[in-house]
Amino acid sequence: MSRAFFEAYYHTYNREDPEALRAFYHDELELRSSQGVLRGAEAVLDTYRQLIRQFRDQMTAEHISVSDGRVQVRIRNQFTAKCPVADFMGQSLAAGESMSLSLMASYQLRDGKIYRAEITVL
Repeated sequence: MSRAFFEAYYHTYNREDPEALRAFYHDELELRSSQGVLRGAEAVLDTYRQLIRQFRDQMTAEHISVSDGRVQVRIRNQFTAKCPVADFMGQSLAAGESMSLSLMASYQLRDGKIYRAEITVL
C-alpha cells in the first residue's frame, strides 16, 4: 500500500477510462458513500460510467496519509456538467457549469487492489 498507488489511481480516475480504472478494484470491492453501498467492482464501474456520461469528473488528492493498513485521502472533486443536469446532490447544473466538493476517502486494500472504500463529504 503506497502513496504512488493512489496517485496512479486518481490519475486513472480522471482519464474517464472505466476499463483502465478496473485494474485498481478488487472483485469484491465495497464502496460506502452518502448515496448508499455499492458491492462489487462492476457495480462501482457502472456508477462511474453513468457519472462520466453527465460530468467531467476530476478528483484531486490534496493529502494522502498511509498508516496501519489504511489510507486516508482528502479530495477536491470538481464536477463539470457535460449536459443539463436537473438534480445532482440537490443542485441543478447547466451544461458547462461546475460544482466542487471536499471529500474524505478511507481505503483498505486486498491483493494489491482497493477492497473497501468509504467516502464522506466534508
